[in-house]
Amino acid sequence: MTKKRKIAFLINSLSSGGAERVVTTLANSLVHTYDVHIITFINIPPFYDLDRRVKIINCFNKIDPSSNPLQALKSNYSLLRRIHGIIKENKIELLIGFMTTANVLATVIGKINSIPVIISERNNPEKQNLSKFWEISRKFTYRYADYLVVQTPIIKNYFINTVDENRLKVLPNPISSQLSSLRKRTCENENIILNVGSLTNQKAQHVLIESFAKINTPSWKLIIVGDGPRRKELTILIEQLNLVENILLVGQQKNIHEYYNKAKIFAFSSTYEGFPNALIEAMHFGLPCVSTDCPTGPAELIQDGQNGFLVPINDIKEMSFKLGSLMANPAKIKGFGEKGVLSVQQYEEKNVIKQWNKIINTLIG
Repeated sequence: MTKKRKIAFLINSLSSGGAERVVTTLANSLVHTYDVHIITFINIPPFYDLDRRVKIINCFNKIDPSSNPLQALKSNYSLLRRIHGIIKENKIELLIGFMTTANVLATVIGKINSIPVIISERNNPEKQNLSKFWEISRKFTYRYADYLVVQTPIIKNYFINTVDENRLKVLPNPISSQLSSLRKRTCENENIILNVGSLTNQKAQHVLIESFAKINTPSWKLIIVGDGPRRKELTILIEQLNLVENILLVGQQKNIHEYYNKAKIFAFSSTYEGFPNALIEAMHFGLPCVSTDCPTGPAELIQDGQNGFLVPINDIKEMSFKLGSLMANPAKIKGFGEKGVLSVQQYEEKNVIKQWNKIINTLIG
């Protein structure tokens, strides 16, 4: 039997975010071919189901926030040393970074250990709120990675002057086959508009809440799955609009498939994205989608008026109008849903994994 090559992902944690979902999906698939490790900065139990053959190694139980630049430098040096030790001890042959901090550290570690490195940006770099240190570090280190994986051509263009074009690869997020296996489209969907995302300024759920309030349809509910720093603010807004019975903030949910299976419409109000997992998943589950035309992702997935609706960012009036017109039109709900499923077939796990395998094989084939 041929011995499996050892690869490792490097990421902050395995919490409930989109990047964490992608790492979990890739690890679960690649473990059939490689000896897969996931190195996390901090010890948080995995939110998504992980194949038991994937080995998780935590650098530290927790990392306290730095109060000054010197402390930040010491903290990152400790992290770098710990990752270096893990790579040596486990004889890792390829390192894959996910998100900016991990990407910078992965590139440095790769050079120290003379192993190939793939790094992966998961958000829109133009919109990210990075400190000057990480901005400079990204600009300096990314050019030394063997490949930089981005999610859209627009994001590729952002890095074109920093990274050799031959090292830039556009790969979309895969739809988890685990999640896909739980898909069940029936005629029993409830009058629910669904939103999935962290409660942050980026996701702008206040726009969705105010849009829903303008429609004024007591027979419908808006369910928002996710948690984050804006929860209290959004709760107050819902109370002020007297919609506590119709708008539900249900927090993070492991059984997200149940919400996709139950809802009739998916609504997305982000101000920017990398390539939105939740939107791809909703379309895969046959949900007609109304999304902001934010950079980047939605316009690559939705052809306005064909398989969904695109509306301007922060436009409550237009979001309300498009949602209302869809809610009142069962035929359009069905048509958008069916076309959406076909639109995202290319993002199914088996198709995306082929592309990842191709890149990995060029480095440690």
